[in-house]
Amino acid sequence: MSDSDITIHFHSNPAAGLDVSQAAIINNQALSLSRQGDYAGAEGLHLQALDLKLSAVGENDLTTAITRNALGELYLKMGRITDAEEQLKKAVSVRMRSGPAYDTAVSVENFGQVHEAKGDLEEARRVRLSHPADIMVCGNYDCPGSTFDRSQLLACSGCKSAFYCGRACQRTDWRARHQTFCKKRA
Repeated sequence: MSDSDITIHFHSNPAAGLDVSQAAIINNQALSLSRQGDYAGAEGLHLQALDLKLSAVGENDLTTAITRNALGELYLKMGRITDAEEQLKKAVSVRMRSGPAYDTAVSVENFGQVHEAKGDLEEARRVRLSHPADIMVCGNYDCPGSTFDRSQLLACSGCKSAFYCGRACQRTDWRARHQTFCKKRA
C-alpha cells in the first residue's frame, strides 16, 4: 500500500517547513529507487528523510508517520520483518490519532502484513480489523481502489486474516505474497 493521496501540511516554524519539504523530496527519490529495485539506496534516503523530519517536527507529526510507513513497506519488501514492525508500529500510532482515514488504513494493512510474515495470522487479522471507523484497504498492494468499509471486503477463505475488494485482487495477492503465509496456518 502506498500513500497515493497528497496531503499538505503547514508548519508554524518556516525552517521546519523547509526541512519537511526537503525530506519529502528525499522520500520521493527513495520511492523511485525502491521501484527500480535499489532497496539499499532507498533505505539510506528514507533514513535521511526520517532524520530531517524527526529534528524538524518530531515523532508525532503526520509527515514523520508517512516516512515511517514508507520505510516499513521497504523493510517488508526486503524481508526485514523486525525493522518493518518497528517502523509501522510508530506510523500506525500517529496515524490512528490524527491521520487521514486512507493513510491510517494503509499503515494498518502494512502492519497486518508484518504479523502475517511472522506467522501470526490471528494477530494479523486483529490488526487489520483495528481501524476505529471500520475502514480498510484491499490486501493487494497494487489494488487500484482506495478505502473500503469492512463489509465490502472478502476475507481469505483459508486463514480469514487477509481482506480483498474482489477475486481478482485476491488472486493477484495470492500469487505475489499471501500464499506463502496462508499455508503456514494449514
